[in-house]
Amino acid sequence: MPKDSNSPGLFAVNETPVSSNQVAICATTRSWITAEFLEETKAVWSKAYGRDVSDDEAVEILMNVKRFAEVLIRMQKGEEK
Repeated sequence: MPKDSNSPGLFAVNETPVSSNQVAICATTRSWITAEFLEETKAVWSKAYGRDVSDDEAVEILMNVKRFAEVLIRMQKGEEK
């Protein structure tokens, strides 16, 4: 499913977008997403998008990158999900 112009990423066909409340909850439970890391992510992606990226969008970007990295690691190890 293609992203809309305000979304930082793509959604899987069977995946629904994450709401702001869900992203906020996710952010508070992910200790690896520090305030500094979040600000750096916002700065990098705001420049790439040519607009300000919100905290929610930055968390979504970080979570997507983390999930992608986990898939690559599993593939390298020959594991299946």
